[in-house]
Amino acid sequence: MEQHKDKILYDDWDAHWAEEPKLTPVGKVFCPLRMKAMRRAILDLHVETAIDTGCGFGYLLTLLDEIGLDYVGIDVSEHAIAVCRRKGLQARLGDLEEEEGAYDLVVSEGMLEHFINFEPYVRHLVRISKRYILLMQPNHDSFSGRTLVYLTQILRGDKVMFEYNYQQADFANVFANHGCELIKSEPVILDTSRLLLFEKKG
Repeated sequence: MEQHKDKILYDDWDAHWAEEPKLTPVGKVFCPLRMKAMRRAILDLHVETAIDTGCGFGYLLTLLDEIGLDYVGIDVSEHAIAVCRRKGLQARLGDLEEEEGAYDLVVSEGMLEHFINFEPYVRHLVRISKRYILLMQPNHDSFSGRTLVYLTQILRGDKVMFEYNYQQADFANVFANHGCELIKSEPVILDTSRLLLFEKKG
């Protein structure tokens, strides 16, 4: 049942990425600030290889490219991958579940909150990571985070992809069950988002 819902979600994503959406006024401010926080965190890690899972239109891939990492992005949407390639970014069509590579750093921005059960995807994120997993997640715990969701729904209407109201503790607990320790939890943009850095134990 969950796999069926995830297939529907993948189809929705492909339709969502069929036309590159213009950022709202809020998005034009928030997106660069999220990338700035991700840049600081990545530079502190001194890693060489990285993969962006669910790379979308390549905002995070552009950052990895600028930093000079050996990187790749994967996404289930052919439309999204085509946009990334037109930008000259290293991206390919692929499911996280089928990824066979291993990377110093696995990154993802705003993916897990769309799954009704994100635990299987955490297992795969951990599986392909040699050491670190870095996430940027909407923070539904905070008043500012809930307010942002409300404003986004007003501005974008039915173009908004549904998010489940997971708390930061939910991510921490699931990753802990898969052998990872939360070593950084940093508020971003008045705590509307949360940067979460996990490290594999052992």
